[in-house]
Amino acid sequence: MFDVEPDMAMFGKTLGNGYAITAVIGKREIMEAAQSTFISSTFWTERIGPTAALKTLEEMKRIKSWEIITNKGHEIRKKWKKLAEKFNLNIEFFGIPAISGFIIKSKKFFEYKTLITQELLKDSILGTNIIYFSTEHNKKYIDKYLKALEKVFCLIAECENGRNVKTLLEVNTSKNFFERLN
Repeated sequence: MFDVEPDMAMFGKTLGNGYAITAVIGKREIMEAAQSTFISSTFWTERIGPTAALKTLEEMKRIKSWEIITNKGHEIRKKWKKLAEKFNLNIEFFGIPAISGFIIKSKKFFEYKTLITQELLKDSILGTNIIYFSTEHNKKYIDKYLKALEKVFCLIAECENGRNVKTLLEVNTSKNFFERLN
């Protein structure tokens, strides 16, 4: 999909749909180099992880889960854009469609990100400006999320027009913890 062929790749719990498993794959010359070393594994005696991984891969192939979550990502981006346009907010998307995110182009973005999570929690939604889609995210859940997000976008629009966002926050502001590394 992204025209990348790594020398080595590692896959973790996602492979087993949450069950403990790790797979290391790679180009023959890279993998053969490991034959002269000792590799220890936490999961060598584990049988549930490989069984779950095989069944997960079988189910993924059967329903083409990657297509489902990619399509959901494209749809949510369209809906985010529509909401942003409704409230005259400038947003930018990031990530692959299945793991979609948006940034509100504003110096107050981290306050807004905090406000989004805070307000979504009031509607019993654990969410933020990023969605990690699964095949189980159905229309009912997505609509509930969007309805709650619409209320937050309305507040953000008010803040972009002069309301003080800090008066709305009931928790500490979200931080970019990796900023110190840039």
